[in-house]
Amino acid sequence: MDALLLILLLAAFVWALLHVTRHLRGVRSASRGSGPRAERALEEELLRLTRGNRGAIERGVTAQRRRHPDASRADLLRRVRDEYLRDRSR
Repeated sequence: MDALLLILLLAAFVWALLHVTRHLRGVRSASRGSGPRAERALEEELLRLTRGNRGAIERGVTAQRRRHPDASRADLLRRVRDEYLRDRSR
């Protein structure tokens, strides 16, 4: 009986670990892409970083669009995020 309980607990732990890593992998890959999921993930990350300052994000996107007019919005958001993190670490 104890061995069966231990096996069930171990199986539940492995299932939970796989579920969590699959979710994290999905979020990470979404932020690397260029579709609507990537935009949403990047916007959410920037909103967290800027404490909800959507105006600052849009100003950053506008500035990046001047430098890179052919870039997708997801790419522009990625550039804004990278620049923000670089400036914040100084």
